[in-house]
Amino acid sequence: MFCRGLSADEVSAVHQRYGALLARRCRLLLRDRALAEDAMQELLSALLRRGASLRTANVPYRWLCRAVDRTCIDLLRRGRHVRGAVAIDEIDPIGPAPGVDAEARYAVLESLERLPEEHRALAILLFVDGLSQGEAADELGVSRATVNRRAQEIRAHFRWSASPSEGRHDAPE
Repeated sequence: MFCRGLSADEVSAVHQRYGALLARRCRLLLRDRALAEDAMQELLSALLRRGASLRTANVPYRWLCRAVDRTCIDLLRRGRHVRGAVAIDEIDPIGPAPGVDAEARYAVLESLERLPEEHRALAILLFVDGLSQGEAADELGVSRATVNRRAQEIRAHFRWSASPSEGRHDAPE
């Protein structure tokens, strides 16, 4: 019999090793603790049902991040949740990973729900995770040209300025 999911022990080990990081990621993306807990439960349940490919993932944490991102985006899409105004520093006191533009990351996190749906996952990959456009294209299964075009549209959406004195991002009107 072919098992498409992980065993309960494997899911428990994943939760023990990566749970805190994945829960933090859910809170960052959803900006709602209760919704983030729901996302984590959905992720763990999905691992039981169909997470066997995690066993062969080259970088398990990256695989899990993609799964969390999809789960969070699906929750937002299904529920059309409206987030309250919460300071991003309250949600993420640690800050961005090395090599990720902190201001771009915060702008994306604060305005994620205002992006068109086809841009959300890309924004997360580029500005939250710090992936290159080539890596993001591979992850999303689209061409590099598509990623480049959408990245430009995301930047235009935020009307980013190259000059720090003018501010890196403005919320769309």
